[in-house]
Amino acid sequence: MDQFGAAVGSATVLFRAKGCDIESGIADFVAVTNGYGEFSIALPPGIYGAWVQGLHDCVEIKAGEAALRLTLKGDFAREDVDPALPESRFQKIAGSAAINCGRVGINKDRTRATACAMRAYRRHKAFYVIYDEQGVDAFVSTGFAWNGKNKDVPYFVEYDSMGLSTDARVGTTQPDGSHTVVTRCSQPVRVFVNDEGEQECFRDKEMWEHMIEGGNRETFLNAGMTGYRELIPALKKHQADPEANDDPEDTEGLLMALAKLGDREQMQALVCELHTGSPQEMQAVALDKISYVGGWYAIQIYRELLTPEAKVRFEQARLRQQSDVALSKPQWWALSSLLRVAPYPPPSGIDYAFNLAAMPDYARIWLAWIRENKPTLKKLQPTGAGVDLSGKACKSKSKM
Repeated sequence: MDQFGAAVGSATVLFRAKGCDIESGIADFVAVTNGYGEFSIALPPGIYGAWVQGLHDCVEIKAGEAALRLTLKGDFAREDVDPALPESRFQKIAGSAAINCGRVGINKDRTRATACAMRAYRRHKAFYVIYDEQGVDAFVSTGFAWNGKNKDVPYFVEYDSMGLSTDARVGTTQPDGSHTVVTRCSQPVRVFVNDEGEQECFRDKEMWEHMIEGGNRETFLNAGMTGYRELIPALKKHQADPEANDDPEDTEGLLMALAKLGDREQMQALVCELHTGSPQEMQAVALDKISYVGGWYAIQIYRELLTPEAKVRFEQARLRQQSDVALSKPQWWALSSLLRVAPYPPPSGIDYAFNLAAMPDYARIWLAWIRENKPTLKKLQPTGAGVDLSGKACKSKSKM
């Protein structure tokens, strides 16, 4: 256990024959704790010194024929830090023959190292890559390592010279005391390049499924933000559970998460809300829900909202509802939301303090920018493939 009584997984427990009162620090027997901090080892009868590597002073124990229960409390505050620990840990995971794709310094370009790592992964070659990060009074690194074997999965590795804390859970170990957290990528494995240009994988699938089972709106929305489509079954299972008793806001968050993960039914439902709802509902969908879903799906919707036809549809909805509530216009919904869903940098020439008289000009700038960058934008997930964005599929609903 640590000094606070919490279990320490993957800690190295060392035993030395003849006790502690000898000069040699070499261990004769070694055990490693499981995720619950437990270990067992068979020792010949005798006196032994026992300690946790880097965390615990030596204590003497007497081993006999009967089983002996031993509790060791480590002190993370006195942990010894090995300056070579980050690279050595990556090398141990990937193997001695692994491709070293490089160690990228803080705020340095990650492109080359990440391209090397992605190429090695696709070719099933053992590799590792390390990214140094900006820490607060600490040296911090993250990265990726894989031994290239089909039966094993890649690992995401985090290192902090001041120490890290994590709950003991499936797929996570701390092999170097508190300094290194090694997390197994969830299966099916999805390796990708994140927004910082670093190689990464989705992990903690089991944790997310457990959270979704008893989740709320915030949990569901965060699940959608992972981008991991393999969480769709867990979300739909919760949706179909008659005992879930989610309030309307929780249900709304769950459906939004499904849409963000690319569920076609829920993406279509949002389009229909936008086309058949009241003016207030249309505005809420455009500003909140569509921008959360994002991707090429959202950009296409905002592109349409920039057109005169969208303004006409909105005014017709106001007439149907006889609404005199002061609301912004579809062009403003799109202009204020595109910055959140379009990749950086956005088009120039737009004053985002929003001169309302200049909105038609801003709309033309955005439409031209979307047209010019379409080959890249259409790859953004979710793409909205198979969704009728025109609203024609919603006409029957509007007549109800």
